[in-house]
Amino acid sequence: MSSRTDIRLLYVRELRSALRERNIVINSILLPIFLYPVILYLMYTGISFVGGQTQGYRSRIALSSFPAEYSLLKKELEQNTQIELKTSRNPDADIHEGKLDLNVEFVPRVTQGSSLKGDFRVKLIYDDSKDRSSVARRRLADILGRYRDFFLEGEARKLGLSPAQLQQFWVEDRNIATGRQMGQFLLGLMLPLFLVIMLSIGCMHPAIDSTAGEREKSTWETLMTSATPRRNIIIAKYLYVATMASVAAILNVIAMMLTMKSILTPLLGRASEEMTFTIPLSSIPLILLVTVLLAMFIAAGMMILASFARTFKEGQSMVSPFYIATFMPVMFLQSPGIEFTPVLAVIPVVNVAMVFREAIAGIYHWPLIGLTLVVELLCIILALALATAILRYEDFLLGSYSGSLARFVKQRLLRRNALSGGK
Repeated sequence: MSSRTDIRLLYVRELRSALRERNIVINSILLPIFLYPVILYLMYTGISFVGGQTQGYRSRIALSSFPAEYSLLKKELEQNTQIELKTSRNPDADIHEGKLDLNVEFVPRVTQGSSLKGDFRVKLIYDDSKDRSSVARRRLADILGRYRDFFLEGEARKLGLSPAQLQQFWVEDRNIATGRQMGQFLLGLMLPLFLVIMLSIGCMHPAIDSTAGEREKSTWETLMTSATPRRNIIIAKYLYVATMASVAAILNVIAMMLTMKSILTPLLGRASEEMTFTIPLSSIPLILLVTVLLAMFIAAGMMILASFARTFKEGQSMVSPFYIATFMPVMFLQSPGIEFTPVLAVIPVVNVAMVFREAIAGIYHWPLIGLTLVVELLCIILALALATAILRYEDFLLGSYSGSLARFVKQRLLRRNALSGGK
């Protein structure tokens, strides 16, 4: 049989074996579909629940030096269902001990030359380290703001001024972004991070199982004695791991798009009703391309590290640092103000995340996209070149070598290059 036929048969064998492995099915198929949408839904629901609890309790507020002339304001405070008026002899101590949320002190007449009768100054004493105290301050500030507007409008009417004359200038804002653009903006902030995380998770278990797992099950040596070049076996495993990583990432993206609206509804309320979470059709080929390239790079890196392990558990410890290194830089890109620059385009993984973010919004900086593709291809080539150099050693292929990648590079590859240079 030809090499292509051997690789195809071995590739299909790896896929069939993966579908029989519960851990791989869970982490590469089920986890991307259900876990993060469910986690986000629970998180946003929890935020809404906590917010509802905050709105539910009554703020304990004490009024100090409250003048009788402000009876209308006091009546509004007494009728407010979110406020409970209390008395306190030592407001500072009561606020510190949590017995009181806010103390309000009214000081009449801001200046002696004030022309408005009934104006006053308010001192609010609260503890910003306590959530109840901060909420009480915000609630009272809203009430005082409404009372201030009512007071000024009344004084203006006495002077014969209309509300428009009192206002003097107006601020009118208009958001030109459509609901689709707002949805794409939110997708661009969230999906790149989840793409990298789920791609790495979907890649980790297949990479470890196809290398260290084979050795732990004592099938590695048997597989290496098959009637096909060992190169074909490694290529088939590599393609299988890259496929599982790509599938995990794409499934997660689809799941997030389908559930994003229901996830954000508890947090954004009515604002989410106008949003549509879709990716432009013109961006799909580019997104698929960078996703596959990133999967190929991460698959190569994880397989190289995992192939030095003797057991599945040992493989996890070897691959985990690489897994963390793949998504940690992307976490710093969550700020919407970060722009795609040539510097970011030459940083592996980060460049793919930026291309993914801009493609969702329908933005294409083709020079930077081209630079990203070149960088990812170079990373894949370097990883495969390293793997090829390692595969030349018989003890590694047969599983008799005991050591890490760093030790192997230092003892074999660097030493060999040094000897070759000396000759």
